[in-house]
Amino acid sequence: MSVHFDLVGRPYEKNVAVKDVIQAGYGKKSSYNNLKAAGYIKDLTLSNHNNQIYYNPSTKHLIHNVSGTHNVSDVITDAYLAFGKLKSTKRYKSSKDVLKKAKIKYGPDSKIDIAGHSLGGAIAQYIGSKNDQVTTVNKGATLGQKTRKNERAFRIENDPISLLAAGSKRVQTLKNASNDKTLLGAHSSNALPSSITF
Repeated sequence: MSVHFDLVGRPYEKNVAVKDVIQAGYGKKSSYNNLKAAGYIKDLTLSNHNNQIYYNPSTKHLIHNVSGTHNVSDVITDAYLAFGKLKSTKRYKSSKDVLKKAKIKYGPDSKIDIAGHSLGGAIAQYIGSKNDQVTTVNKGATLGQKTRKNERAFRIENDPISLLAAGSKRVQTLKNASNDKTLLGAHSSNALPSSITF
């Protein structure tokens, strides 16, 4: 592993694929096993179906994943996002609260990464502080929505959900890494290349 520097200048070792973090959040066992093999422990007291907290005690690296739309109540949250009211939703407030508790539990010395896919990406971009590094994938975007200075934003070519973010600063469009080249396939977390890491 080699030492890299995040967007706020902190050194770290790249060893975890963002795709594994996101897919573990959707319940993919092989992705979760990859995280465990890299030394990450899922915090079962803070994690739930919308937010997953992973911590590596040897590197003091905390990863908070915010899952995307995966149930009917999330469709309502998607509508709030479309009308610029995301921060007033229970889903947003819950994610912010989980992150706050994780920061208290694991302390100020932890390097913090926040990841999110789709709706989770829209939430992830707002819940962290300027010292947290945020990685979003195919985030739900609205007209005029900006990316933050501490955000790495990725969208997959032909993804319809992140289309409004396509021309924004700091948004990188990637080729679809999956075999499914449909619009839904482009939006899936399967489309993210494994080479994008924390």
